[in-house]
Amino acid sequence: MSSFPIPITTIFTGLLALMLVGVSIRVTVLRARKKIEFFDGGDKELGRAMRVQGNFVEYVPMALMLLGMIEWMGTKPWVVYVLGVALVVARIVHAWGLYSAVFNARVVGTSLNWLVLAVGGLLALSVVA
Repeated sequence: MSSFPIPITTIFTGLLALMLVGVSIRVTVLRARKKIEFFDGGDKELGRAMRVQGNFVEYVPMALMLLGMIEWMGTKPWVVYVLGVALVVARIVHAWGLYSAVFNARVVGTSLNWLVLAVGGLLALSVVA
């Protein structure tokens, strides 16, 4: 095991950072192809891509902070892995749902993301209980 105090969270942070680069590149490519500098220019495809990116940056940082905190608290590694995998799956499913306009996938992705946040938050609070 690494001497770094939160190696599991580091793995998921790296994976999610790469995912953020991917969704950000998609926004940039669409902007260039459609010649839209600001906002979404009324373009639905660009609007969806922007929401994938925006939703990602709205939710992922808090989830990763919670993962790091609960890992540092000494939570069993399998719990941190399960939450990390759930977060990655949530982000993939949510993005796919938005890109393809499949509402149920968005619901599943969002719900799974909220579950990670709720469980992580409760575990983080357990340290003060």
